[in-house]
Amino acid sequence: MLSNDQMKPGRYLRLAKGRRLYRRMQACWDCGGFVRIGTATRYWDLKAKHRDLVQIGKSGSLYMARGKQHDCIDGCSVQFTA
Repeated sequence: MLSNDQMKPGRYLRLAKGRRLYRRMQACWDCGGFVRIGTATRYWDLKAKHRDLVQIGKSGSLYMARGKQHDCIDGCSVQFTA
């Protein structure tokens, strides 16, 4: 068993940040807004009907469906519009 001193600092930080961002996306969609996810070359406006496209992984990374694959969107910019 590990003591508190032996645990790695920030061990669950990425998971907590991913869950917080995912909850914020869900709240934005519940209010009737949309979420804009952008890369350097293009962006996607996701409305409430697209909420199934975004998933959260075990490590806290967010993934967006693209066909049968899922792309990681951790490095993308995320904007909320209500």
